[in-house]
Amino acid sequence: MSSQRKTRTFEKRMSEVLGIRPNEVESVFRGARPTSIRINRLLDEERYQETLEVVRAKAIGIVPVEWAEHCWFWPDGEGFEDVLPLAHEGRVYLQNAASLIPPVALDPRPGDAVLDVAAAPGGKAFHIAARTGGDCELWLNDSAPPRAEKLADLAGLYGVRYAELTTHNAQYIDKSLPAERFDRVLLDVQCSGEGRVNLRKSDALRYWSEERIDKYKHLQTKMCDAAYKLLKPGGTLVYSTCTLSPEEDEFPVHKVLRRHSDLSVAPLGFSEEEFLPGLRSWRGEKFDRGLEHAVRVRPSELFEGFFVAKLVKSPPA
Repeated sequence: MSSQRKTRTFEKRMSEVLGIRPNEVESVFRGARPTSIRINRLLDEERYQETLEVVRAKAIGIVPVEWAEHCWFWPDGEGFEDVLPLAHEGRVYLQNAASLIPPVALDPRPGDAVLDVAAAPGGKAFHIAARTGGDCELWLNDSAPPRAEKLADLAGLYGVRYAELTTHNAQYIDKSLPAERFDRVLLDVQCSGEGRVNLRKSDALRYWSEERIDKYKHLQTKMCDAAYKLLKPGGTLVYSTCTLSPEEDEFPVHKVLRRHSDLSVAPLGFSEEEFLPGLRSWRGEKFDRGLEHAVRVRPSELFEGFFVAKLVKSPPA
């Protein structure tokens, strides 16, 4: 497929998904960048307050994220180079604001057993640890050993203690870990990455194709099934992607909902202007009505394109 035709196909799909005109798509897809700062709450109080003072002095224009403690929106990124050394010291984590959503939706509590199925590079896992004050049984997994090794190094830098670090393939992880073992499971899956596309670049869609999307949706559905089997009754599973195609977002969640009647979609409990409800149907295929509680994040100056669904397993009878 020619580059021009591929761009037209992408624009048509995204206009349907986001409810905008095709000629508006290019202005929306400008690529992801760090737009939030999270101060590491695992620091001792003195170091935390010191870090907070430095951030407020260096990162002018930050705005508190009302639904995420110790986090700030940083729309313009002015002073980025001045704050970067703090990240190298494990005092702050710089990331796109969309990546704050899954750990907040997961809502981990002190004492919980929590599994991050695809944890590298670590931002979401470290956020989970911080939200529980380090008081959770955190299991980390990533299928690529080099990424897992880097993850371990960064966990040390950020003061994150973990119970286990494994390298199982996500679609088969239920074969290696105990069934119904975890109170919370985060499944931030491998995807086509449409939310990070920057159409200002000539090769923005070099690896994108509808065939690739179709391949991913089957892999992601297997991952959802495997993650479900590890979740305790009454537990919470958050499924997230940095892509926007319904095949990779609503489709895998719909399939796992159809297969497991004790699973339902819960509202996130917080919102932003960019948060759109999940779709009830896509190109002739109808989805579970509960998916209207899922969130598709429209790309903006603050957020990369993202999808999050919070799934709750019924408690024991």
